[in-house]
Amino acid sequence: MGDDFGYKRDPENGMLVGPDGCHYENVHKLYHHALLGLCGCGSPEDVYNFLRSVLACFDRRGARGENWVNAEAEIAVLISANPDMAAHAFSHLLSHLNLTEHGGSVGGSWLTKDGEKIVDLRPAREDEYDDA
Repeated sequence: MGDDFGYKRDPENGMLVGPDGCHYENVHKLYHHALLGLCGCGSPEDVYNFLRSVLACFDRRGARGENWVNAEAEIAVLISANPDMAAHAFSHLLSHLNLTEHGGSVGGSWLTKDGEKIVDLRPAREDEYDDA
């Protein structure tokens, strides 16, 4: 069974119970669906691994020996090397945020009402974000 990363198994079926109350066969599927909010369309293992690599850019647990690293620059390198996967991951995340929804493929998504509101609102100006 391996490490369940603190998640409990349902004694009736042996499956992991995620924070969403759903049952998952393994920790990867639990993290994929319950934590990252990804669906199973496209290349689920590829999008999971890409997002894992993006998250690793923020890892400060001592392996780097530096106090500060520009994670955005590291992520830009990942995106440049994998633009199609970045677009695929970004599409999944917009769906998770309920700004888009999709049928059989996240690439064919359409806007939700909230997504439409954001698109219909004019672009933001810098002065609208000033703290003063």
